[in-house]
Amino acid sequence: MKKRKRYWILLFVGIFIQIGLPEQSQATQVQTVETEGSIGFTGIYVPIGTPDPKPPEVIEQPPIQDIAKPGGSLPQTNVETHSWLLWLGVFIISFVFLLWKRKTNQYKKTNQ
Repeated sequence: MKKRKRYWILLFVGIFIQIGLPEQSQATQVQTVETEGSIGFTGIYVPIGTPDPKPPEVIEQPPIQDIAKPGGSLPQTNVETHSWLLWLGVFIISFVFLLWKRKTNQYKKTNQ
């Protein structure tokens, strides 16, 4: 009897946690930092031989073609759009739990 109560309590607590927790959260940047620091190196760089192949004299930029724009809206960070997956998971876990309980009860009845 105590085990049965414990299972029901755990089931209800699990469902309550799934339902009670907020599904969306948002964050903002509080502070930005800009510094005027730099990184420097000391010493002399001596190249070993010539690079293979020799780099071109002039670097040509490829022509800019049409910019690809995605259709619709892009997903945003920290936005949950599929709450039905949460409910599907709760249903599957509950279904498996009930099947497991039925199997253990049948096993206990046959072994008595």
